[in-house]
Amino acid sequence: MMKTNDMTSIRLSSDDPGTIPAIAAAAAALDGKAAPRLSVTLDGETLPAPLVAALVTALRRLREFGGALEVVPGTSALRDQLAVHGLERVFAFPLPPEDAPRPLRRRGRLGAGVRIGAALVFGILAFGPLPAPAQDLTLTDPAAILARVNERNPNLESFQGRLHVQVKLTSFPYVREHLDGTTYFKRPGNYEVIFDHVPWYAGGFEKLYSDIGDPANWERRFVITYTGQERYAGRTDLVLRLVQRVRGMIDHETVLVDPNAWAIDQIRYDYYDGGSVTMTQEFREVGGHQLLATQTARITIPHVHAVATATYDGYRTNVAIDESIFRKGERQ
Repeated sequence: MMKTNDMTSIRLSSDDPGTIPAIAAAAAALDGKAAPRLSVTLDGETLPAPLVAALVTALRRLREFGGALEVVPGTSALRDQLAVHGLERVFAFPLPPEDAPRPLRRRGRLGAGVRIGAALVFGILAFGPLPAPAQDLTLTDPAAILARVNERNPNLESFQGRLHVQVKLTSFPYVREHLDGTTYFKRPGNYEVIFDHVPWYAGGFEKLYSDIGDPANWERRFVITYTGQERYAGRTDLVLRLVQRVRGMIDHETVLVDPNAWAIDQIRYDYYDGGSVTMTQEFREVGGHQLLATQTARITIPHVHAVATATYDGYRTNVAIDESIFRKGERQ
């Protein structure tokens, strides 16, 4: 028997400033419901970045209760924009198993339409919305790009794992150090790294790894702009520039996003004093989720040059994590 869902349908205009709070209110009204579903029919001619961000926030809220959100375009202009950005797969209800078409049995090669349809059906059933086709370089809206990044692991609510960092100072005092720690993640937007022991000269490492964090909260912390494309590891990545809303020592950050997997390949921090830190990342599948496998940080700041290589293991996914983990003051 299929579990019943709490369903709300609303019709709004993408050009109306009241649409964003209306979406937030509709999602909040479904808190605690069983597998809630929110269907938003959008009229209008534009799809502004703040509206995309509001839809992503509402989707994440509904998924805390096993729910989903769909966007139904009411105009051809919005239908085209959702398709161009690949968001029609992000904002869509999962296909109910009993509604899935029966497999076609026929000899010979399947036609292109049948192959694509089968891939879409089984991809949604097994993994949720599929990523965009390889090398989707059409996105230029930062909010839409981050929406795709944030939807990489739709069924991942939390994880805990271990990381092991080999630090090599390539400037005086030319020391090597091994650091072990624990990494924690919990939706929405909570990410923390706690090292078992940090020597005095590596005091910034905990902040470096924690600051990469969860892209879900980047729009709150940064002004984000799309700055073009860049070659990385034999492919073309999308490039985002992040500037802190509350300015600190960092002038800006440059983020490379792989449009094949919607993973963050690299983050470069450029400091006002001329120093920089470049962090590259690789991922692997853990229990059906794409999680960090390795990170390499190349650090070039005044008086300190170093290379740090981190490996991740011991993941436990969708586990209970105490909120105090993400409030540093309570750990002192």
